[in-house]
Amino acid sequence: MSTELPGLDFRTSYRFAPLPDGIIADFAEWEKDGKLGFMDLPGDSELLFETLELADTVRRYADRMIVCGIGGSSLGLRALLSAFSRSLDRKEKVVVADSPDSAIISEITARMDPERTSIAVITKSGGTAETLSIFLSLYGWKAGSANGESGIIVITDPRKGDLRQLAIDRNWSSLPVPHSVGGRFSVLCPVGLFPAAFAGIDVKALLEGAQTVVTDFRERGTASLAAVISAGFLHNFSSYPVHAMFPYNDRLFDTALWFSQLWAECLGKKVDLSGRPTVTGQTPLACRGPADQHSLLQLFMEGPGDKTVTILTTQPDASAPRIPAGFEEYPSMAYLSGSTPDELRTAEAKATGNALQENGIPVSYLKMKKLDERTLGELIMSLEIATVLTGLALNVNPLDQPGVERGKVLTYAAMNRPGYEA
Repeated sequence: MSTELPGLDFRTSYRFAPLPDGIIADFAEWEKDGKLGFMDLPGDSELLFETLELADTVRRYADRMIVCGIGGSSLGLRALLSAFSRSLDRKEKVVVADSPDSAIISEITARMDPERTSIAVITKSGGTAETLSIFLSLYGWKAGSANGESGIIVITDPRKGDLRQLAIDRNWSSLPVPHSVGGRFSVLCPVGLFPAAFAGIDVKALLEGAQTVVTDFRERGTASLAAVISAGFLHNFSSYPVHAMFPYNDRLFDTALWFSQLWAECLGKKVDLSGRPTVTGQTPLACRGPADQHSLLQLFMEGPGDKTVTILTTQPDASAPRIPAGFEEYPSMAYLSGSTPDELRTAEAKATGNALQENGIPVSYLKMKKLDERTLGELIMSLEIATVLTGLALNVNPLDQPGVERGKVLTYAAMNRPGYEA
């Protein structure tokens, strides 16, 4: 079965039933109640203008940016930066600091000039311990430079939280994380778009691609690409507890890691929407093709039959240099003559999918017809909508993450934060 949009195609090796119309109706009801703010982001021209204007302003006095964030405040951004980091210059223009590790923080500051570096601190709640630890560790380094605090940008809840109050008190530039947009759905708001725009990524095209998916979903319902992806993934959800996202392009590996958070936090739940006990979840596994053919594939092929695999591919680069001739006497090399590494990678993706199918493993395929901003926007929005639909079909809340909160409380207690006792 297959369906497609201008930049994205989805098909599977197995047949599956479409989502019930009632799930689409439930989604619409949640959206009407203001719970699914990520659906509005592609059309929020005012927020986009504010984001691009601040990025342009910061570029006048900063050559580089350090982003302090973790989880939903870093994974989506990493996906964007990796996808469009053809040059080392762009990759290093924005550095993501998402680990409270003193050695890593020291390495970052050692290779940057604080006078020409901006710091963006991103946390929707305004109180994420790891993010604030990283930011506070960098604060003196930045504030003591010639530009001082003018290079500090805050992206947080528009109204509440200590970080919002700090931005007001210090008169720091800031952007909002819309109240109805959850952290793991925030890549298409200033959380991802502001640093991406600073790096030179075409964020307007990202949003245009995302809008294509929203329009397709509103017009076609269960026949839309996002709904078909959800139905395909849902078909294997209970029978196969591990879902391997297997991009055959290293520039999309961080996209697989972003999907892992989305899928795990949205769908791993112990109570349903009525509060009744349930055991729901499917473990996402980010893989690298072809590299993980030489490690994980053996397990997939001959280990426990508990995995479903999604192979994510891109078109070969037609302009890539061809492998030269001259090694005809070496059979293991001669056949590669005239081809490109991209063609080998593409052939391996198809061969791996066929091998898995021959072994009875359900395989789905996501094909990006072009690796550009518009198509990545299609992919991101398709997976976000599909994840929410899957949660509603499983009768769980795809927007909360109560299992994460206990660890936070115990961390605060261990660090002697007032009001938190283990």
